[in-house]
Amino acid sequence: MKVNKSLVPVLKCIPAVLIFALIIVLAVFSFNDIGENANSEGLSITEKAVKRAIITCYAQEGAYPESIDYLKENYGLRISDEYTVFYNMFATNIMPDVRVERKQVSK
Repeated sequence: MKVNKSLVPVLKCIPAVLIFALIIVLAVFSFNDIGENANSEGLSITEKAVKRAIITCYAQEGAYPESIDYLKENYGLRISDEYTVFYNMFATNIMPDVRVERKQVSK
């Protein structure tokens, strides 16, 4: 089979173009994974901060706080507006149930 001499440079570039396209696709997927890892890390850090403030309150006052607002006012707890904290207290001597979730963005 005879190949046109003007097509030879184009044919030599095809593997490089395919490799470049593969690198771009892998980079896009990697950036998505990084973003999701950052989101889950933010949730984890926020939940740990809330629990740390709850335990500090219990250690200093002998009772668990009644609400998240109490921790914000008296223990300097700050929670980003992008998170919702669910705080369920049963009794002052039992550790409250705490759950942190990312707020849903309405479109």
